[in-house]
Amino acid sequence: MKDKNRILSDKLNRLLQLFQVVAVVGPRQCGKSTLVRMLRSDWAYYDLERPDDFQLISSDPIGFFQRRREKTIIDSNYSPLSLSQSGVGTCM
Repeated sequence: MKDKNRILSDKLNRLLQLFQVVAVVGPRQCGKSTLVRMLRSDWAYYDLERPDDFQLISSDPIGFFQRRREKTIIDSNYSPLSLSQSGVGTCM
């Protein structure tokens, strides 16, 4: 398991050097949130399962990202359909 975590961490770090947004997808409870929070503990973190975070982002997603200058993790378990309907995507 230790090698798997190292490989995933290395890959995610390389992707974050190449792209402004990286989506981490996988089945529930497989460690996605734990991985990104461990690798980027200094980034702002929002969990769309928390009503306050969901309201903050979904009420004005464009404004949220225009005002947000720091690196940000958005944690969501929403389906792509419900995300596209609310105008919010999962990103890191």
